[in-house]
Amino acid sequence: MKLHLVGGFLGSGKTTAITQACKRFLRTGQKVGVITNDQGKYLVDTAFFRLEDVPAVEVAGGCFCCHYVDLDQKLSELMRSVRLDVIFAEAVGSCADLVATVLKPLAQFRAAEPTPASLSVFTDARLLLHFLRKDAMPFSDEVVYIFEKQMEEAGLVVINKIDLLSPGAIEEVQHLFTQTYPGKKVIMQNSLVEDGVQAWLDWLDSQSEPWIGAALDIDYLRYGEGEAKLAWYDAQVHLVVPDGDASVAVKTLIEMVLEELKACNARMGHLKWMIEGESAGAKLSFPALPDPAWEQNLPARIGRQVRMLINARVEMSADEMRALFWRAFKRSGWAVQVEEEAAFHPGQPQPTHRLV
Repeated sequence: MKLHLVGGFLGSGKTTAITQACKRFLRTGQKVGVITNDQGKYLVDTAFFRLEDVPAVEVAGGCFCCHYVDLDQKLSELMRSVRLDVIFAEAVGSCADLVATVLKPLAQFRAAEPTPASLSVFTDARLLLHFLRKDAMPFSDEVVYIFEKQMEEAGLVVINKIDLLSPGAIEEVQHLFTQTYPGKKVIMQNSLVEDGVQAWLDWLDSQSEPWIGAALDIDYLRYGEGEAKLAWYDAQVHLVVPDGDASVAVKTLIEMVLEELKACNARMGHLKWMIEGESAGAKLSFPALPDPAWEQNLPARIGRQVRMLINARVEMSADEMRALFWRAFKRSGWAVQVEEEAAFHPGQPQPTHRLV
C-alpha cells in the first residue's frame, strides 16, 4: 500500500485532482481511500468524496500536524476497514511544515507499516504566476508566507489549473518557477479532465522508496500569524421552494454571497458549496481567483428542496464573515434555514511532533 500526502494552498484544486486520480485507480481495479483534513468540522470535501463512492475519513478541527494522533488513528481505521492499494491524505490548505510534523513522525512511529511515499504540493497556476512575478498578491504578507513555505518544502510541485492560463503565460510560469526553484520537480496539470492527472500518477507510481525531505526552516510565530489572519465559516443550510425548482434560488444565494464578498474587498482563500437537491447535486468551488463560468456547473433542475454545505476561508474577521453570510441569506429573498454554523480563526499551530 502507498500513502501519498497532498498539500497546497486553499483553492489550488487538490480535491479535484485526487478525485480524478481515484477514478483512474478504481477503473483499473485498485482500491483507494482518502483522509481529508480541515480546521472546521463540516467538510465539503469529505461529503464530495463519499458522493463519488470513494472511502473517506476525516481529521477535523485542526491540521494534520496538530492532530497527529487523530491522523494516525484515522489511517489505521481506513486500513482496517478496506484493504487499500493507495491512500491520499489531503492536508488543509493553510498547513505547512508537513515533512517535520507528519512525514517524519509517520516514518519513525509506523516503521513496520507503509509510510508516506510522496509529498505533492498543489498551486493555482495563476496565483503562482503572481507570486513569481512579484506582483501584488490577493493576501497579506503573513498569509503569503504560508504559500511560500508550502512551495519551499514540496517534493513535487503540481502547477494546477493551467487551462486558465494562455500558452504564453504557461511558458512564463514554467520559466520563472525553474529560475526560482532550480532542481525542484514540477508538473503542469489541468485536473478537470481525467487524463490531465496521468503525469502526476506516473510520478507517484515511480516513487519506489518513501520520500522524506529536509525539515522546513519556518518561523512558527509568523506562520501562526498567517493562519490567524484567515477566518473560517462553515454552515449547513436547508432551502425549500414551495412552487417550482430550487435551482434559481441556489444561484441567487451564491450570487448574493459573492456580491457581499466583493463589496467588502474580501481576500478569499476559497469558497466551497456542496449542493444536494432532490433530483441533482453539485460541488462548486471559488478560489482566490475565481472562474467566471461557475454557473455552468450548476444543474438546471435540482428539485424543490436542497441542502447545502458551505465552507468559506477568507482573510477577514470571523464575526464580519458570519454577518456577511447572514446579509446574503436575507438579501436572496428565500427562506434559508441555517441548521449548523461556525465562524472562527485558527489558533496558533502547536504540532504534536516535530522531527528535524
